[in-house]
Amino acid sequence: MIEIVPYDDTVTCIKTGTEIDGKVIIWAYSYLIGDTLFDAGCPNAIEEFMEFVSSNPVKHVYVSHAHEDHTGGCSALADNATIYAAPQTSDVLKNPEILPDFFVMVWGQPEPVSAVAPMPDHFTVRGLDFEVVPLPGHNKDMVGFYESRRGWLFSADAVPLPSRKQLSMPDENIPQTIATLEKIQALNLNVLFDSHAGPIESPRRHIQTRIDHLKDLQTKVRELHNKGRSVPEIIDDLQIEGPWYVDMTKGRFGIDYVIRSLIYDKASQSR
Repeated sequence: MIEIVPYDDTVTCIKTGTEIDGKVIIWAYSYLIGDTLFDAGCPNAIEEFMEFVSSNPVKHVYVSHAHEDHTGGCSALADNATIYAAPQTSDVLKNPEILPDFFVMVWGQPEPVSAVAPMPDHFTVRGLDFEVVPLPGHNKDMVGFYESRRGWLFSADAVPLPSRKQLSMPDENIPQTIATLEKIQALNLNVLFDSHAGPIESPRRHIQTRIDHLKDLQTKVRELHNKGRSVPEIIDDLQIEGPWYVDMTKGRFGIDYVIRSLIYDKASQSR
């Protein structure tokens, strides 16, 4: 399913998702400025996406990271547009992983992209000057797109969707996510263009809520770890319960990944 929602006279929100029983499971936002697209939606909406593009030509696609809800349209768009991605993202675009059935239902299975251009440090779209900024944590290679004069950040998945994050993937680095959130908070920021919440105006409170939750959780987790509690015991002690679908992810998401990351991972000083 697709919905097109203009944000203003410059940015168009393209929402894609899978509809079940008349309701979209979760929206993924791509953003269009002129002929330039930030991320490319989920694979299950590719036909509707390409129908929209047929009357709104896309020449450039900047991919924030390699997850399927951000790359779904790349294989089809690549015939007429240049796809830009960071190195690890580029590798996955060319050789996408075969997803578990649950994620094929929710987002769809991406097709390979034959040609991917290196991600530049800067680019210009309709007089707007964008800086490509590293936003690691949720994904090691993830980037965002920052327009300092407008105070716009197209932030991908850098800011967790729930205010109280409980699940992560095994390669997520939660301390790095905290550092990235603090980095975003220090920007001159007027609008956060989030990949699932959509445009968030005056986003500082939205971001700070997530920083406070993750720091508080980290303190509690490390205190219990220092007392000798195991990861399962820490989950029980903190009474953290996963959502109904967690077992269906076949290990791609887990509460234990969050706890282990908070205990053992560190934020990179180079970022």
